[in-house]
Amino acid sequence: MIINLISDTVTKPTAGMLEAMMTAEVGDDVFKNDPSVNALEEKVAKMFGMEAALFFPSGTMTNRTAIKLHTQPGEQLICDKYAHVFNYEGGGVSFNSGVSCRLLDGHRGMVSAQQVEEAINPPDFYHSPLTSLVCIENTTNKGGGACWDLEELKRIKKVCEKHGLHYHLDGARLWNAMVANNENPKEYGALFETISVCLSKGLGCPVGSVLLGTKEHIHDALRIRKILGGGMRQSGFRQPRGFMPWTIMWND
Repeated sequence: MIINLISDTVTKPTAGMLEAMMTAEVGDDVFKNDPSVNALEEKVAKMFGMEAALFFPSGTMTNRTAIKLHTQPGEQLICDKYAHVFNYEGGGVSFNSGVSCRLLDGHRGMVSAQQVEEAINPPDFYHSPLTSLVCIENTTNKGGGACWDLEELKRIKKVCEKHGLHYHLDGARLWNAMVANNENPKEYGALFETISVCLSKGLGCPVGSVLLGTKEHIHDALRIRKILGGGMRQSGFRQPRGFMPWTIMWND
C-alpha cells in the first residue's frame, strides 16, 4: 500500500462516507434550502458556542470573506510572515479587500502578544495604514503544523480588545490542534470573532470549509460568498449530515 503524505488534502472519502453522501437529503443551498448543509452549519456553530455558521467551497474563501467583514480598503492586518492568508491565497488580501499585511517574524508561524502590540500603527498617524485586524493560523501550514499555545492566543485577544482590533482564526487544521492539545472548541469560540474550519484536511471530506461568527457576521458573509461565486446548489452530497468523525468527543 502506498500512503501519500504530500498533504493532508489528499485524503479520500471512506466507504461509509460515500454511502452517506449518496443518501444525503439535499436541497438548494444558494436558497439556504439544503437540509444537510443547514444541519452541518448548526452543528458546527453549536460545537464552538458561536451564534451562526456558513458553508463555503474552500478555506481560502472563508478567510477572504472574514477579512472583508473586518476591514475596509486601505487598512492593514497583522499576521505572521508564514501565514496562509499572505502566502497561499493568491494575493486575495489585496485583490478582494484592498488590505495590506504587516508581517511579523514569529516562530514557526506563531507570534507573541508583545509582537502584535508593537506592530499596531498609531491610529491618528494617517501616513500609515490603519491597523484593524489580527489573523491567526492554527495549526500553522508553513510552520510545519505547529500548534498555538491557547494562553498566548488569550493574551493576543487582550491586545485586540485594548486597541479595538478584530480577531480572526484561520483554523484550517484546528481539529488537529484540538486533538493534540486536548482542547475544547468552545475555548476558541470564546476568543475569536470569526473562525474558519476546514473539512477537507485530515477528515477525508471531498470539499468545504465553514465560517463561524455572530448572526450579523454570517448574514453579511452570505452576500460576500455570493459576490465571490461561492454558492453551491445541492451541497449536501458533498457535506453529508453527521460527518466529522473527530467531533464525537465533543458531542453532548
